[in-house]
Amino acid sequence: MQNSSFFDSIHYFMVTRTGGEIFLIFLALSLPLLFFIFREFNRFRHARELRKRKQVIHDTMQTAQLQNETFEIQLGEKDARTAYSALLNKIGEDELEFLTFSHISKVWEGNEASIFFCIRDKKQRIFYKFVAVLWSIDPHQQASLLRVKTPKGLEIGQKRAFFRIAPLPNTIRVLALWALLPTAPLPRTTNEIGPPLISCTMRRKTDRPDDFSLNVEDISGSGIGLRVRTSLEDERIVKDGQILCLVVYNEAIHGEERLVNFVCTGRITNIREDAEKTGNRILGIEFTNWALLEKGNPAINWFHQTKATGIGPILQWVTKMDIESRKNTPTQ
Repeated sequence: MQNSSFFDSIHYFMVTRTGGEIFLIFLALSLPLLFFIFREFNRFRHARELRKRKQVIHDTMQTAQLQNETFEIQLGEKDARTAYSALLNKIGEDELEFLTFSHISKVWEGNEASIFFCIRDKKQRIFYKFVAVLWSIDPHQQASLLRVKTPKGLEIGQKRAFFRIAPLPNTIRVLALWALLPTAPLPRTTNEIGPPLISCTMRRKTDRPDDFSLNVEDISGSGIGLRVRTSLEDERIVKDGQILCLVVYNEAIHGEERLVNFVCTGRITNIREDAEKTGNRILGIEFTNWALLEKGNPAINWFHQTKATGIGPILQWVTKMDIESRKNTPTQ
């Protein structure tokens, strides 16, 4: 009886309302429901897009790992950046683990890094970049394990022109460093160069980088990092100073030795202390001119180096070493 009275009341209320009033009542009752449906739909769509984006990032990283691609990890400020080459070691649910080709100090833990890499797709290379915080570093003498959070997005088209790599053991034979006056002309022959500020000759396979007062920290097609003892004092070895450098290196990765006498001039772009090797500092140098010396010929035929093109012989050598490093095959 009460139910009948309730429905009769509703019926009476509805038949005594105008069409406009009924529409407003329906609208007032429907709005909360529509808002709930719209909110849940957007939440579902957003979650689906996140899952799709996460899958795309995972697949891209997995492709780079399967293709054994090299990642370049840049650390430091804009004017004093240091680049490290690494392989993607593991892909976790929410983290990536990288194995670097050289030692990285634990002091970088918690710092932000710019990470560059590329993948091959239908004979083309697609370049990516992302920024991540190094939340864990497990340093070793010749390599390090870095862990970062999986990025939520990848930028396309951010390409590093040239990656840096530490030379393979026993590939450098001779190193020499000179300071140049900015206004001085380039030497036309080796007889005009004079004695170096510092030089080293590496003859034995047991020689280690720390055994020398001058060594190559890393090298790329556009520049070189030289590790020198802090006892080297010269007022010209400063940021933006000009240097001349001789690098005699073994071009052959396997088989018979093929030595290349490479000489270059460059601008010191940055100087930093080497925290892990007391008594050393790293000179970051950008190539400006270069030449290959011929045995028995004192003439120097200089080529100007543009930042965009890189130096052909060095690019080939660095690429060979990079491939060899990724194969983890020792130099013969």
